[in-house]
Amino acid sequence: MIGFQFTEHIDRPPLDVFAVLADPTRSVDYVDGVVRSAKVTDGPLAEGSVIEETRRVKGKESTGRLRIVALDSPSTFAIASEAEGITVTYRYRLHPEGAGTRIEWTCELEAGGLRRMMLPLVAAISKKEDGDHLVRLKTYIESQHEAEIAS
Repeated sequence: MIGFQFTEHIDRPPLDVFAVLADPTRSVDYVDGVVRSAKVTDGPLAEGSVIEETRRVKGKESTGRLRIVALDSPSTFAIASEAEGITVTYRYRLHPEGAGTRIEWTCELEAGGLRRMMLPLVAAISKKEDGDHLVRLKTYIESQHEAEIAS
């Protein structure tokens, strides 16, 4: 396995942060390149639920499926996707910190056979494409709260 990790403080309690992470429709507001995102499985959001996500990269749209692999409000949320023999898992761990939340985001990449040799390259691409992910999430959540106060 190979991957990377980022951490950020968000000036909102863990329950508020978790609510945004666990709502697939909101990723279009804070994940760069995501143009559509929706749960495609029936029932309430749970481990095993599938989210269909469409991203636009360099003018081209690509749709993939994400599976929820951990859902423990308000502390843990994880999604995984598989493409061309490589599994990418994004894990979010939320910890109370003062009046806000310390969020740890880990990207884990796994593959078997010869695909393992590609993992450093895929990790570098993922880090470049999504590296500002937590900063964008922070900005989105904190601006939503400020908009609620102003209303």
